[in-house]
Amino acid sequence: PRFLADTTGDGRLDIVGYHDDGVWVSLQDEEGQFAPIGDEPVLKSFGHGEQAGGWLAGKHPRFLADTTGDGRLDIVGYHDDGVWVSLQDEEGAFAEPLYVLDDFGGDQGWSSAEEHPRFLLRTTGGGAVDIVGFGPLGVVVSRGRGDGTFEPSKLVLNDFGTAQGWTSGKHLRLLADITGDGNPDIVGFGNEGVWVSHSRGDGHFGQAQLVCRGFGYNDDAGAWRVDRHPRFLADITGDGRLDIVGFGGPGVYVARNLFRRFRTR
Repeated sequence: PRFLADTTGDGRLDIVGYHDDGVWVSLQDEEGQFAPIGDEPVLKSFGHGEQAGGWLAGKHPRFLADTTGDGRLDIVGYHDDGVWVSLQDEEGAFAEPLYVLDDFGGDQGWSSAEEHPRFLLRTTGGGAVDIVGFGPLGVVVSRGRGDGTFEPSKLVLNDFGTAQGWTSGKHLRLLADITGDGNPDIVGFGNEGVWVSHSRGDGHFGQAQLVCRGFGYNDDAGAWRVDRHPRFLADITGDGRLDIVGFGGPGVYVARNLFRRFRTR
């Protein structure tokens, strides 16, 4: 995996890559040029090679997120045994990874990055970032403590999981604030259309509701396919609300966000 992220806090995006032997970084300068990478990785972990942990792209997601609130991006990875975190210090160096949570890993049933998406974001509109994952049984949340560690995970919604029929080959699942209250909601593109579960602002989510009979897998919902028809959430009208934009067979489709439902025409 390779990312663009501001690792130094200077407002410029740097390149961060996870190679066989660990994590490599190329810093961007004031002129928009990227510096050559050094002779050694910045962290000999989170890599594909056995000595770097044996991380696999299709099985072990890795992210950059500020888990402590100090404005510096840390590395968060989901391995077989659970969650590992490497904190970034004031000089930009990454500490040796710490094992912080025995969940969200392959050993706990999270079989692949594609089948079980995992996110790092604030579920309360403030405080530390939390882990939100679509697991075998539904939506699981682990609240961040603000020190790079996380509270024990909780199943907060019996929906959007493989047990309820959601699969990566048919359905997209996203997290986005579609109401404008500052808290991320769950948006799923299912069989019948678009389902939304609104955030309650405390790390929990309400019962999913069908808000748009389109952009779905079934024929009467448009016969949208994950590998052929990209779908996005974006504010295309400037009203501050995220709309649905999909690239279907004939062309581009849009559904306007009317706060609690979407209108396709």
